[in-house]
Amino acid sequence: MKRILYFFTYSLFYFFSQHGFSQTAVPKPDTEFSREIVVEESGIHAISKDVKDTIVIDLTNNAVIYSYPDNTVSFWYKIQVKKDCEVTFEIFPAQANNRYNYFLYKNKGDINVSDVKTKNIYPIRANLYVDEMQSSGTGLSDSSDVNYNDTGFVKRKKQFYHTAYHGAVPAIAGDVLLLNIYHISGEDCGQQFTLKSNGQSQKFQSLYESCYKNQLASVKAERIINVRTPPKVVAKPLAVVDPIAKATYVVWDSLKRTVIDAEMIWTKKKKNSYTTEKGAGEIILDRNTFYNLSFSSVGYKNKNVSFLTKDTVASFTHYVFLTPVKEGENFSMDKIYFYPNTYAMRPEAASELNKLLKYLKANAEIKIEIQGYTNGNNRIKASPEDMTEGSFTGTSKKLSLMRAEKIKNYLMENGVAAERLTANGYGGSQMIYPKPKNQAEANKNIRVGILVLAQKDNAYSTSTLKK
Repeated sequence: MKRILYFFTYSLFYFFSQHGFSQTAVPKPDTEFSREIVVEESGIHAISKDVKDTIVIDLTNNAVIYSYPDNTVSFWYKIQVKKDCEVTFEIFPAQANNRYNYFLYKNKGDINVSDVKTKNIYPIRANLYVDEMQSSGTGLSDSSDVNYNDTGFVKRKKQFYHTAYHGAVPAIAGDVLLLNIYHISGEDCGQQFTLKSNGQSQKFQSLYESCYKNQLASVKAERIINVRTPPKVVAKPLAVVDPIAKATYVVWDSLKRTVIDAEMIWTKKKKNSYTTEKGAGEIILDRNTFYNLSFSSVGYKNKNVSFLTKDTVASFTHYVFLTPVKEGENFSMDKIYFYPNTYAMRPEAASELNKLLKYLKANAEIKIEIQGYTNGNNRIKASPEDMTEGSFTGTSKKLSLMRAEKIKNYLMENGVAAERLTANGYGGSQMIYPKPKNQAEANKNIRVGILVLAQKDNAYSTSTLKK
């Protein structure tokens, strides 16, 4: 009955809350304390509060085991981040007919269960119900494609509460995550929670007392004490406005965990203003201003970040993780420019070509198809007096192939093996704007696409598959 009431209260909160995602309306859960975990360079570890607080390790399954009273509904984990990283996790029930959902909070500095209830702190990720949870689980994943920038209230709320896996959470040293996992249905032994960060992972099992003893009897286990001295609390001085406050972003490959070069485009708009400014690169922070940033890098999916400054501003450094394009996916090289109706590249194309070259050299296993596209399928005829390099007479499809071959030859001349490169021309068969209304739309149709091929010796191009 207690679990039914608990879920009913959450449901009421979900349907009637209209001003954010606060959890303050939830009744007092059974478990007020949080189990403590640290994410650091040496790995992910459970830590003790004092010398009397022993940690039980299941050596058979490499899992930390926690014991809870049989009537526990709500489980809390405090995750202290000691390094810059990206955090994901998975939650699975012990039995198929059970459901566990979660709220995740994040704070720059310490945060406790009582803070969530008294300080109106909002979760950054949440999920209320997932069908087929026993097979899919719920949590955070690098592959999630939830759009957190969507401004539609209904859609945003649906994604926030009813998506099995949300995107990974970037964190920097000093951040604290507070994870609340709660049991809404079923009668099982508990749940398993696997925390992951930068290639490291650790399993945590929270079991009811009736199952806890049986588990210990069936596996090889040991008890350890891992006490960490809590950080000293230092009174914060009054906020001081930086004479020049800057926002700095470091961009990482989300899989290789290496820093990559990326382009950052930003827009900013002051509160109560209708004027939007645009820029690239360094951001000088203004007070009470909304910023929207777009990060892009050759071979990676774009990512947007937004934030709002307040009455005082101070310099900060944040980390952004970009997801590499996978096999079968493509991306456009919008700034590889050619002279009209020729396959001669403009000088300004060199910068974009060098980005592609650097990407291929950094990912030696990657094979690509270089795809040429034109604005329509018109026949092209060079004037008799036109003797410039790249002058061309023929079909648009042939021209698009010549342009793709030009790029291929450039890459080969600069050290990329020929077997990694395939060139194809598609002419005007795949126009972004079938009926362009202006030159800007026509230019979007004239482009170079890069398709990441299957990493096999006999990789097939898209043109081969269509035959």
